[in-house]
Amino acid sequence: MAKAQGLKISRILQQAQQHQKAREWQKAEALYHQALQKQPKNKSALDFYRQLGSAFSNQGKFAEAITYFQRALSFNPNHAEMQNDLGIIFGQQGKLAQAKACFEKAIAEKKDFAQAYYNLGIILNGEEQFAEAITCYQKALSITPHYADAYNNLGNALSGQDKISEAIISYQKAIALNPNYAEAHNNLGVALKKQGQIVEAVASFQQAIALNPNYLDAYNNLGVTFKDQKQFKDAETCFKAVLSLNPNDVEAHTSLAHSLDEQNKLTEAIACYQRALALEPNNVLAHSSLGGTLKEKGMINESIAHYKKALALKPTNWKVHCNLVFTLNYSPQYDRAALFLEHQRFNEEHAVPLSSAIKPHLNNNNPHRKLKIGYVSADLRKHSVAFFMKPIFAHHNHEQFEIVCYYNHTQVDHITEQLRQYSEHWLPCVELSDEALADKIRQDQIDILVDLSGHIGGNRLLTFARKPAPIQATYIGYPNTTGLTAIDYHITDNYVDPEGIAEASHSEIPMRMPASYYCFEPLIERTAVNECPALKNGYITFCCFNNYAKLNRETFVLWAKILQSLPDAKLVIMNHSLHDLETQQSLEKTFANLGIKSNRLEIGDIPSTEKTFSTYNQIDIALDSYPYNGATTTCQALWMGVPVVTLVGETHVARAGLSILSAMSLTELIASSPEEYIDICVKLANNTQYLQKMRTEMRDKMQASPLMDGADFTRHLELEYRKMWEKWCDKNILKKWKTIRNHYECCYT
Repeated sequence: MAKAQGLKISRILQQAQQHQKAREWQKAEALYHQALQKQPKNKSALDFYRQLGSAFSNQGKFAEAITYFQRALSFNPNHAEMQNDLGIIFGQQGKLAQAKACFEKAIAEKKDFAQAYYNLGIILNGEEQFAEAITCYQKALSITPHYADAYNNLGNALSGQDKISEAIISYQKAIALNPNYAEAHNNLGVALKKQGQIVEAVASFQQAIALNPNYLDAYNNLGVTFKDQKQFKDAETCFKAVLSLNPNDVEAHTSLAHSLDEQNKLTEAIACYQRALALEPNNVLAHSSLGGTLKEKGMINESIAHYKKALALKPTNWKVHCNLVFTLNYSPQYDRAALFLEHQRFNEEHAVPLSSAIKPHLNNNNPHRKLKIGYVSADLRKHSVAFFMKPIFAHHNHEQFEIVCYYNHTQVDHITEQLRQYSEHWLPCVELSDEALADKIRQDQIDILVDLSGHIGGNRLLTFARKPAPIQATYIGYPNTTGLTAIDYHITDNYVDPEGIAEASHSEIPMRMPASYYCFEPLIERTAVNECPALKNGYITFCCFNNYAKLNRETFVLWAKILQSLPDAKLVIMNHSLHDLETQQSLEKTFANLGIKSNRLEIGDIPSTEKTFSTYNQIDIALDSYPYNGATTTCQALWMGVPVVTLVGETHVARAGLSILSAMSLTELIASSPEEYIDICVKLANNTQYLQKMRTEMRDKMQASPLMDGADFTRHLELEYRKMWEKWCDKNILKKWKTIRNHYECCYT
């Protein structure tokens, strides 16, 4: 009887296989199902269901695949391979709990099932259960020592635990087993980059791409690495490769745009950001980054609109809010009151919620002791801030003040090294969170903490919001109030922030220096001053080297009127934004519409800082921008003997020229109206002998002025630091006395 049943099943299977070969799936399935009912563990029938499940899985038809695997498992629940196959499909569907259960069942049935251990490790790694994942991969490797995939994923799990050195070894073992393993080369590159082995990381990414020319992740990782190393041209090439493979990759569009922006290819960058936003209209990064590029192109209203959009999409993004607040300073449409309102909003949204982190300050309240002054900045390098901080650092009284610098940037150049020499302690802090930096400053017992960034990039305002020092001040880096009630003082002067006016638009107490709050140091070897170029040229050459964001149509109208009054005069406009050809052409068109031909203009990228000084040897008169005046550029021009004509406005940024020129007693160059601005320029241009006299005397005049008296400036600054400290000590002592008095009053009540 058993023999007859065996023959019958054999015939059923034979017929089923014939239908299978003919791809008559339904007929084959019916016969296999019939065979399994008669013989539940029949291998041929189970293999058919497994094959059918795999076939549907390969087509992406996961629901059908699951149906067939589960049907097979209903006949043999202990089939380890099918449990593993079913787990893989659940994993592909993102049903991780079901996948995990399948792999665990497969392992329970087959203790030496290396692939099931490997697959379970993938699920655990995805859930960031790295220790458990590592155990699974190691078990798989103990069973199958030459398992390259397991070594690769073991590296991923180790990397998840920040065991980067061990991860690198694991990736290298995977590559040794399979030299053509593109994914392992890519992962090795990521790990090497984390360890700072940039050259080796680049080589790994490039090898991954050589093995798989369509490897998006490797192209992207290589592009990001080049971008981080400021190799923006190479980064551009990588991100373009990503987009050639996937034109809808929003992140690649924004990364490419950033790389183009850094090369001052502004028009191309804007187009890339716009493509990213066409694909993802609510992308906060794209809106914010586009805002920055539009600002550099001088499109301030459009820039503000994108920053506002980004902030509306993510109100908690304080860096976007900083960018918005900073950019408002460029717009003629915002007066002191309007600017202050937005600064206050920043404080309420981002700083005030951190006030609960403020703890009592336990600093020794001796008013006469040596004080610890902390400076926080990302710009203690080749940057405008350094021109004004070096003379202060160089003249600090180290018997009375201990200087601590918290440097929030990775760039270290010769300026950084110079400034480092003037401080007792130098802490790179870019890797520290705001909370961790605040804790460090508190541990360092800083008495007065000075912000040198305000709302510009690289600031640590949310560290200041936690008030790690008993006294906090802001200076030089940002031309306005910070808006933070946690910052006590704004070091300024009576020119940029007039007494009785500025107080209403400051969250801090204005602490005014006796002359200008600028103290300048050229930071370069002496560049000789030549004679006035007009004496040789026979015509006047005007210039403006200020950032393009500071320029606007109203200013161009003034400059055009000056040129119209002086038919032979020429105008040189140079800044980094004008590296962009479309921006150059747009500017030429603006002047053409104002009646100024292009042959009277020289427009282009600004040279390096060193070459900027020598370029002033070709200039007779510099024109300041409005409403956002120059500061560093104004001082550089004056150092080279070039007079700078400025127009004074209401806001801080519109009064920088007033402050600098007043400190040098050059009030004849200060205009209070557009008409006076034009008149001063024309009169100077018509008196080349006087221009030559000014040029000859300018440097000596500058060096003799408060603008370059670093010793006197720093002495006054230190006197103000001491006053701040004494005031805090008085308050602190009074507070302690009141506490003691209240205690005794309670005792005697």
